[in-house]
Amino acid sequence: MSVPNPVRTLKQKLLAALLAALAAFVGYLVQTFTPPEDAPEPEPPPARSFGWVNDPAAVQAVSASLPFPAFRASEAFQTPYCGPEDVFLWEACRKVTGNLLPARDQGSVGSCVSFGTASAIEHLICVQVASGANEEYRDLAQEVIYGGSRVEVGGGTISGDGSVGAWAARFVQDWGVVPRGVHGAFDLTRYDIRRCREYGNRGVPAELETLAKQHPVRTVANVQNFAECQAAIRNGYPVAVCSDQGFTMQRDAEGFCRPRGTWMHCLAIVGVKGAPRPGAFLLNSWGAQAHTGPLGAGNPSPAGFWADAAVVDRMLQQGDSWAFSSFQGFPARKLDWYAIRFPSRRSPFSLLIEDPS
Repeated sequence: MSVPNPVRTLKQKLLAALLAALAAFVGYLVQTFTPPEDAPEPEPPPARSFGWVNDPAAVQAVSASLPFPAFRASEAFQTPYCGPEDVFLWEACRKVTGNLLPARDQGSVGSCVSFGTASAIEHLICVQVASGANEEYRDLAQEVIYGGSRVEVGGGTISGDGSVGAWAARFVQDWGVVPRGVHGAFDLTRYDIRRCREYGNRGVPAELETLAKQHPVRTVANVQNFAECQAAIRNGYPVAVCSDQGFTMQRDAEGFCRPRGTWMHCLAIVGVKGAPRPGAFLLNSWGAQAHTGPLGAGNPSPAGFWADAAVVDRMLQQGDSWAFSSFQGFPARKLDWYAIRFPSRRSPFSLLIEDPS
């Protein structure tokens, strides 16, 4: 029977400990100085609210009752486009108000459908005013659209927060919109979360319904793919897109956010760009600080981000996205204000302005 050599045993233990320490140190270096290929980005803070209700039957019912149900049937889509590839509708806001429209924040209510709809229509009003229409720009009351979509159109069938994009589109066409301000006993100067929930549960007060009918959106139509969206924006018709597509909160060097996760959400599309990286600008309703990183083409609002065309196409194919027009239908038109700001970018279409009365 051999007796273990204590010196040899000690050397073996020391060598094993040294190798283990060396392996741990190498692992630390690799973990510390080798960045992962797709580093995770911060998710939206817990306070962020969504609110889109996916209801294909409700969308179908609204579409079937509209005089212009599908944007693909419009003149604006079917007429060949010869203008600039990149169109930023916020340039009309800059011309009319002197700046971008303020960043919107829906707060803790799932009222995104009303915010996306209102933002799209606010940009539509700016386009109309910049094009010479005899109108005045004023911010819109999202609470009215939220309550009207849920109760006047939807019949109060949703027990929690949220609404259907088609219901909001139907409300702004059949009832209309209400500008911010003091209207009799109703002080709508600022967005109010409690009022939003109240109107969402009980509907819009009769006095405000009467006021809304003085400011209807002439035509709404369903937009189902990126090509239709591109044509809508290039002719001056903003789009509210409802989908379950989520995104990272950090914009890349070109202002784009990558798709990630699920948002039952509505955003306003107020700009498009072509090659080398086609996409659409999505205006969010979570305030100016929600997204970080470079703004990208057109120096748009910090409240939004660019998204790649293929991603936007998938969002629109979910079926509950809407273009808005101040006309009966969607005529093809030249955006005069855009041609003036960008003299080298011209379109052959004449602008058609109807008297809103």
